Amino acid sequence: MRAFILAAFSLVLCCPTTAQYWEDAGIEVDFIGQNFLVVDTTDNTLYCVGMLVQDWAQPEQSYRYAALHDGEWTLGEPLDHYSATLANYHDTLFMGGAFTYINGVFTSSVVYRANGEWHSAGNFNAFVTTLKVVDGELYALGAFTTVNGAPCKGLAKRNGSGWECMGLDCNTCYAYDIVEYQDRLIVSGTLTWPGYLHIVQLVDGQWEPVGPNGILGGLSAGGPMVIYHDDLYLGGLIHQSAGNAGHALMRWDGTAWHQVGEGLQDASGTGSQSFKAQDLVVHDDKLFVCGGFTYAGHVYSPRIATWDGEQWCSVGGDFGESGGCWGMAFYNDTLYISLSSDSLDGQLMHGVAKFIASDYENNCSGSVGVSGNESMPEMSIAYLGGDRFVVRGAIRSGPLVVYGSMGQIVATRYVQSEAPFELSELATGVYIARLANGAYQRFVKE
Repeated sequence: MRAFILAAFSLVLCCPTTAQYWEDAGIEVDFIGQNFLVVDTTDNTLYCVGMLVQDWAQPEQSYRYAALHDGEWTLGEPLDHYSATLANYHDTLFMGGAFTYINGVFTSSVVYRANGEWHSAGNFNAFVTTLKVVDGELYALGAFTTVNGAPCKGLAKRNGSGWECMGLDCNTCYAYDIVEYQDRLIVSGTLTWPGYLHIVQLVDGQWEPVGPNGILGGLSAGGPMVIYHDDLYLGGLIHQSAGNAGHALMRWDGTAWHQVGEGLQDASGTGSQSFKAQDLVVHDDKLFVCGGFTYAGHVYSPRIATWDGEQWCSVGGDFGESGGCWGMAFYNDTLYISLSSDSLDGQLMHGVAKFIASDYENNCSGSVGVSGNESMPEMSIAYLGGDRFVVRGAIRSGPLVVYGSMGQIVATRYVQSEAPFELSELATGVYIARLANGAYQRFVKE
């Protein structure tokens, strides 16, 4: 929509926000590495699973999981390796991961909770990344190739007290996520067949590519999926330069792949760098996306942003240059995120942070239905010299948004009359203004 914005600029860069949006969630363990968040709605508990280590560097060191209930975190039983996923199926909690022992008792990689204890739910020969209930069925996804001694690549469905293999006969079968879309099961991951890659759908008992070739490019992988506004959204390691519709995130409408608005961008404001959309969550009719990006729809939105079907908006937070987000969950209507670094908003964080600001930052890209307007709109911005500007014409009260060199927001003002105002934060250069009537206009500050 605003390709001309990027072409017009070379001078202005945006600086991260200094406001505090996040605080540490309060998990007390010695170390938290890669971790993920899951809400069990049956008893209103938030679980954090992943590389949580208690008694770091001690002989009895152990991996744990953590549970937040009634305002307090508690640690689960010791594991010999990390947990990765939780799901409630028929009022029974299942957990999967890379562990093989809990409390010193052999359990393999999937367990279920009964009478206050964990019990083995089958013997998987490699780790289970995802447990997910789809249309009333429980599925296990991961890197395994056998279940209970029988061949089974990457995907199995719970069947009574056992598991039924779903017939993913890939060359490489590391399944990551599963959804139902348009009455078809769709699976993403690192999945390879001759001629197509990484996302497939079950059609009349056969697995076929979504696409027609799935995700294009050799160094690629399918990641999280979610249904939003009747379309399928797919995140992952996706490169637009390889011929895909988007970079790190795409939308499937049942017929074709599309970019999501103006897409996600890296720190350079482009898709030249490799990054992932790590997690997708729908809440309050918005799609929340987190991952390794710096801009969303060319709006400065480090690591986390929202999409409402029309525009991208920032959530807020200073992640630093190397900080990132592994996953998200809404618990008691509060957004929690799992972190890939130990700081956020300049504060020490211990693996998980919760949103504490009164509102999201909400710097937004504008509707993708509005195109740039190089001619004089019914409203226009005029430069008066120095730092002074004025909006003239048929004034519509509302925000004036100024975009910088990479399409990031560098200034905003609320305009309701032809009274002059100052934009002292702007350096000399060329900018784009989005006026309250939705029109875009290029202007120069001398």
